[in-house]
Amino acid sequence: MPVVLSLSLVMPPRPTSVNVDEWNTKKLEWYHIYVKARAPYECRRSTKKKSNLLKNEWMIRTHSISVKEILHDVSGIAYPGRLMAIMGSSGAGKTTLLNMLTQRNLANVDASGVVLVNGESISRKCMRHLSAYVQQDDCFIGTMTVREHLLFSAKLRMGKEFTDKQRLKKVEDVIIEMGLSACASTVIGTPNGLKGLSGGEKKRLSFASEVLTSPAIIFCDEPTSGLDSFMSLQVVNAMKCLAKLGMTVITTIHQPSSQVFTLFDDLCLMACGRVVYQGPADKALNHWRECGFPCPHFYNPADYIISTCGFPCPHFYNPADYIISTLAVAEGKRAECISRIAKIRGEFEKSEYGRMLNANATLVSVAKTNRNLDNGRLHDKCRGIFQWRKTRYAASWWTQFRCIFHRSTLTIIREPILLRVRFIQITIAALICSVVFFQTHIKASTVLTINGILFNAVRDVNFMFQFPCVPASTVLTINGILFNAVRDVNFMFQFPCVPAITRELPIFLRENANGIYRVDAYFLAKTSAEFPLYVALPLLYTTVVYWLSGKFCSMFFKDFGLLPNVFNYLFASLTTILITNVAISIAYAVACIFGETTIAMTYLPVFVVPMLAFGGFFINANSIPSYFKWLSYLSYFRYGFEALAINEWSGVRHIPELDFSESSLWLNIAILFAMCIVIRFIAFIALFLRVSLRK
Repeated sequence: MPVVLSLSLVMPPRPTSVNVDEWNTKKLEWYHIYVKARAPYECRRSTKKKSNLLKNEWMIRTHSISVKEILHDVSGIAYPGRLMAIMGSSGAGKTTLLNMLTQRNLANVDASGVVLVNGESISRKCMRHLSAYVQQDDCFIGTMTVREHLLFSAKLRMGKEFTDKQRLKKVEDVIIEMGLSACASTVIGTPNGLKGLSGGEKKRLSFASEVLTSPAIIFCDEPTSGLDSFMSLQVVNAMKCLAKLGMTVITTIHQPSSQVFTLFDDLCLMACGRVVYQGPADKALNHWRECGFPCPHFYNPADYIISTCGFPCPHFYNPADYIISTLAVAEGKRAECISRIAKIRGEFEKSEYGRMLNANATLVSVAKTNRNLDNGRLHDKCRGIFQWRKTRYAASWWTQFRCIFHRSTLTIIREPILLRVRFIQITIAALICSVVFFQTHIKASTVLTINGILFNAVRDVNFMFQFPCVPASTVLTINGILFNAVRDVNFMFQFPCVPAITRELPIFLRENANGIYRVDAYFLAKTSAEFPLYVALPLLYTTVVYWLSGKFCSMFFKDFGLLPNVFNYLFASLTTILITNVAISIAYAVACIFGETTIAMTYLPVFVVPMLAFGGFFINANSIPSYFKWLSYLSYFRYGFEALAINEWSGVRHIPELDFSESSLWLNIAILFAMCIVIRFIAFIALFLRVSLRK
């Protein structure tokens, strides 16, 4: 077995801003980081060497011919108990470096380098348990409160060794530490929907979610993006507090205010994919002065006014703006800018800190050449030092299912479009249909009308929940209640279901990537939570239509209605419920396959409209051309309409022109049930593949 080498690197004395526990802290080092981008079409030709980024060395090898160097020989050190900011102008390579350290979003690059924690090579799995990653975009279930969200995270991330009481105490402690006490019972909020937390509060909630497990290393990608200087100061103060607890905090930041700049302990300044300075933040200006670029005095009144609410504005530096401006490559002055950057980098390499970094990089190269660094297989020593779990997930499958089910149920109850609007929509659509066909008499002239009622029931249960609404004119032009019932239970459910799924998909992908829960636990919990809704709504629709169109009256007045007894009503309700769930299964599958709302909504009619056309009402089954016969067998409209028609006309009259057999009554129900299961399973496979390809 290869020996895991604990490198004795040459290090400058670590600045100690706080007293931290050496046994629970982690020093992060990276050496000889190279990254080259390649064209997207070339990625499919790539052959990836099966190794690990965070163990010590990796390489993605391709046959690409067009490359762009993003990072070139980048090395650095981040100390525990200190806040490091990775800064630079746009395109300097800040986010790419962070992706390398966290091993994310590396699908389209050729990369190599060495990453060590406390001088040890570790696996990707171990690194994931050691660190937390606060991404630039905040993804939350907006209908949950701050406390509910943190309790959800605590139950799934803190491990089985904690009791519920300990988790609750940890949540309350984190709420206080992150300054979220005032909004602990406030819903998070959704874009263009529920009002909730401010941008700064959401960002602090992101930090609170990640620190529940007390990670040793925290990575942050542009945490102040989109915030004013006052909110930015609050967020960076929260990061500073985490560093004081002994965590190693690394963040990328674009253009901090002068107040924010003073909170940083260390800087990693980048330009053109290279490190031009790394070291204590309070020594950066001296380095610039020694390079011949002293920072001038100037005002920054806007930031000061926002942060101090109108107090007199003093003279002060904004060193971050000046440093970034000297590292930018301006159009028309490229040669001059490159020369200035090279001079700053050259002076850094001559400095004490730069020389020591180069010495460490040389030692790592020698160790790598001698194959003393472990090739991804952890030594028992690493297992003890880093205390990683054998399983990826901290919570059991049942705990994951239970927590996600509870969260999904809260979302349904609190989200207006998922509950209240749908009940109103289904009731209005059923009333319109019922009023148009109020107390339909059974006679020869109404046979076609009655068949239309049945088929409309199948169609509408599908589309009424696909489209946001169904125009009254669409319903009024439909010739018959049966046809309208088939249609309503389809269309009223399917289309609104697609954006509801795609809107939550980014949250699922992020939480799954963080190892919070499994794909199958999420899928089963979400579908189980929504199932009662998709039973109650079609049942409500069927009940309203049968009452007002005269079907229930048939139990008392034989001249009216379609159904002779309660059994027929219950069977029709079962049929519309199955049609609804087949429609929802198709919506799930399309949403999971395409992933984005616009694309999914564009392709959904491609799957549904042919099934509607060959559903047995517009054209009889025997009249369908042989080359389209297979579409008839795939049409769930056909099986739903046939079941409703047989249920209606059994014992009343024979309708040979519809080509329906009375013996197929329960066969249609079985086929609808099987289609619901199979299509839902396809949706799960699509979601699972989306997660696998993302990894």
